Amino acid sequence: MKILNLPVEMRDRLGSSNARRYRRAGKVPCNLYGRGRDNVHLVADAHDLQEVLKTHSALVRLELGEQQQTALLRSVDWDVFGDAVEHVDLVRVNMEDEVKIKVPVHCIGIPAGTSEGGQLQVAKADLEVFSRVDSIPSDIRIDVSPLHIHDAIHIRDVEFPPHVRAAHDGAELVVHLMPPRKVEELAAAPAEGVEGVVPAEGEAEKPAEEAPAADSGSSSSSSS
Repeated sequence: MKILNLPVEMRDRLGSSNARRYRRAGKVPCNLYGRGRDNVHLVADAHDLQEVLKTHSALVRLELGEQQQTALLRSVDWDVFGDAVEHVDLVRVNMEDEVKIKVPVHCIGIPAGTSEGGQLQVAKADLEVFSRVDSIPSDIRIDVSPLHIHDAIHIRDVEFPPHVRAAHDGAELVVHLMPPRKVEELAAAPAEGVEGVVPAEGEAEKPAEEAPAADSGSSSSSSS
């Protein structure tokens, strides 16, 4: 993984109100910690930080005046819209340190089973690994070209670069070639007893029953 330079400055004003002032000025508050040393409060230019994040590199070389420190981007806090970075935590590292980090999965090739309608399903877009700092890969490449329908690749099947090992159980699924989806045609049964439904052909429409005539006794009186 490429190490990118990130110029930083000391942050002498702390607190949430001051953090907002830094952001309005185009600066992002950062904290640097680790390796048994005191935490250091820094600010980085928002544009410089965005350029680092675009490369998906987690490793940076902090430049504080004449001083340099290799650090790992441990966490990045975004605003509610996911557009602007509000805060960054960095941890000090040496190149021979082993760190736990997420690395994106990159599938290469076209699965053999796609000619049969198979669809590739990626269960893990990234893998958490233990890696030496000087060996952190930019991605984990997985060749999916041999896959036929129902074939799968698990973590135990993945070939990791030197000094990199999986941080999770080898039985966990990474990619799977799914069978084609079946299109089921469901015949809609006509609703019964619903107003406006046309009777089936040959089915006579029943006439309404007439109410029985009231019994009035004798229809007329005999005249004497």
